[in-house]
Amino acid sequence: MRNLGSTLIVAVATASALAGQAPGAAAPQAPATAQARGGRGGQQGPQVISPFVNPDRTVTVRLLAPKATEVMVTGEILNGAQPQAMTKGDDGIWTTTLPAVPADVYTYAFNVDGVNTPDPRNPWVKLVSSTGLASQVEVPGDGAQFWDSKPVPHGLVQIVTYESKALKATRQAYVYTPPDYTTTNTRYPVLYLLHGGGDLDPGWSQTGRAHIIMDNLIAEKKARPMIVVMPVARGGGSLGLGPSGMSPGISAAGNVAPPAGRGAAGPGGAAAAPAPTGPAPLQAFAQDFLGDLMPTIEKTFRASNRPEQRAIAGLSAGGAATVNTAFSRPDLFRYVVIMSAGAGATVEQSYPKFFGENAAGAKTLKLLWVSAGSDDFALNGSKALDEVLTKNGVKHHFSIRPGYRHEWRQWRQDLWEFAPLLFQTSDKGTY
Repeated sequence: MRNLGSTLIVAVATASALAGQAPGAAAPQAPATAQARGGRGGQQGPQVISPFVNPDRTVTVRLLAPKATEVMVTGEILNGAQPQAMTKGDDGIWTTTLPAVPADVYTYAFNVDGVNTPDPRNPWVKLVSSTGLASQVEVPGDGAQFWDSKPVPHGLVQIVTYESKALKATRQAYVYTPPDYTTTNTRYPVLYLLHGGGDLDPGWSQTGRAHIIMDNLIAEKKARPMIVVMPVARGGGSLGLGPSGMSPGISAAGNVAPPAGRGAAGPGGAAAAPAPTGPAPLQAFAQDFLGDLMPTIEKTFRASNRPEQRAIAGLSAGGAATVNTAFSRPDLFRYVVIMSAGAGATVEQSYPKFFGENAAGAKTLKLLWVSAGSDDFALNGSKALDEVLTKNGVKHHFSIRPGYRHEWRQWRQDLWEFAPLLFQTSDKGTY
């Protein structure tokens, strides 16, 4: 019997506190500092205000670094542009105002004399594989956006801790249950939603806002109530639960992609090395998924165990894990979503259960979704997968979102678009 650790229930109605002004408001001058508060050590210098979102959707950032010689801004907030230099004032505060960007949530970081660091005045951070940590800021739109919390019924997010026999590690998953879950006795369809190589298991809730997006879709009756499972989408253990979390599955700078294996692509969609022919082995995530995660979820929650009521979706490295899991076991799913990822050149040989016998496994799917941004470095891999599916006569959705890159802007939009397509076909007897 598998051991299920303590479950922490988190109310998902909580919204992050954001620094900024709504567009259309009076245009105040972005304050540079606030009055310092004395503590045990008395006055501690200027309390720098950063970031500050201006009414025109530009963002002013500041850093107190009197001994630095060069400070640059990097991250998604630059909207694809090169790092932007900051200017040093006589008070030792570096500042710059970044160009206007569309309403969304963005990451940014400072590069101080060659060292990357998050904004020390901004407590809202996320893990990014290239920098270790990055700060986040929301640029508001005209009214609440689909990723913003609204006054609608909210579901719950629970953190489930379990022992993975397959990986010999303690792992956890964030599990969203819809608003009506506690008032019914029915079984719900389940979406397994995987993060990418630059994130950990909190990624889809803390940065992707999956629970908020689902609350809004369900309230608007655009999506069916469903359970959403957001696990650690790699091998090894979860961070903060013991030394297994620092396994080879993660580097000091952040999460790394699962091994490419034979035919399962890395984030860019191309296999890491020439792959031999023959069926692809199950990677670390798939081993845990089949042996421990899915059984734990179906035992702990009222999650349907029918293929017609299961979906799996992943982005980037999580998209590669989705390919390996779903293409190896097409009997388990009827909905598969692959975001910003592709498959290797030997994908047809790697997954005979999916592509064999005139793609019989693939053709059992009710939805196969493939997407990438036009400026996404995974675009070529996504195109290659689209070509293979088309060649095999597999009905699927393939979209390229103009102007989007390998960023959360792309994947939040994907969830908003594909979630309403899940579990919509008539299937009497499921509930």
